[in-house]
Amino acid sequence: MKQIVFFDIDGTLIDDDTQILPDSACEAVAALRRQGHLAILNTGRPHSHIDPRVLALIWDGFVCGCGMEVQAEGQILHRALPDPALCRRSRDLVRACGLDALYEATGSMILDGTRPCPQVELEAQRMAAKGIPVTLDPDGPDFAFEKLVVYDLGHADMARFQAEAGRDFTLIDRGGGMTEAVLRGNSKSTGIGRILAHYDLPREAAYAFGDSNNDLPMFQCVATPIAMGSSPQTVREAAVYTTGTVLEDGILEGLRHFGLI
Repeated sequence: MKQIVFFDIDGTLIDDDTQILPDSACEAVAALRRQGHLAILNTGRPHSHIDPRVLALIWDGFVCGCGMEVQAEGQILHRALPDPALCRRSRDLVRACGLDALYEATGSMILDGTRPCPQVELEAQRMAAKGIPVTLDPDGPDFAFEKLVVYDLGHADMARFQAEAGRDFTLIDRGGGMTEAVLRGNSKSTGIGRILAHYDLPREAAYAFGDSNNDLPMFQCVATPIAMGSSPQTVREAAVYTTGTVLEDGILEGLRHFGLI
């Protein structure tokens, strides 16, 4: 039977600290497809924010923005975006709660700039290095975003943010003060469901590689969830196998372990 493998990007294909995409991972994905299996990216990032090195590989489909955009064989199967009014309300709520934010917009990243945060600055630098424009204009008339990431610097009113933002978004605690906000009704799991339906494949044919708490929904809807070696305990416990880290050729080792290449 044809198998299908879903790959997270950050901390799974690309090492978080060094931003290295190992040749072994690229070669393993290509080998997987040569065996007649399907390779799907499943990432929290919008499609336009995916590292160009990753997009240069050949993929059979994409689950982007934690399921807010799903593509297969060049077709958009699903796309959901916060409407402009919700984007503006979210911006105002972020400020009122004392949070710093990354607004992941189509083709760009928008920062507020009122509360310098090391994590936000680092991500902005990484985006700029990939050729993705970074702006400081959340008050512009056309302000809109696909997905929102906020950081609590230690003095934020998270209770209020969770109560109010939680009406429209699923909030994912990524640890270290980072919270990801995904439009309700969308997740890495719903994206997998749409991909499996498109290819008419059962859950039993599905594998997933991940390393973070936002990969847990993805793990719940595949038969074979695989944790990277750098994963926290919660992710390891949800997996059936823990492979090596990115820099330990974890993708190659994991695919070989299950006989997929």
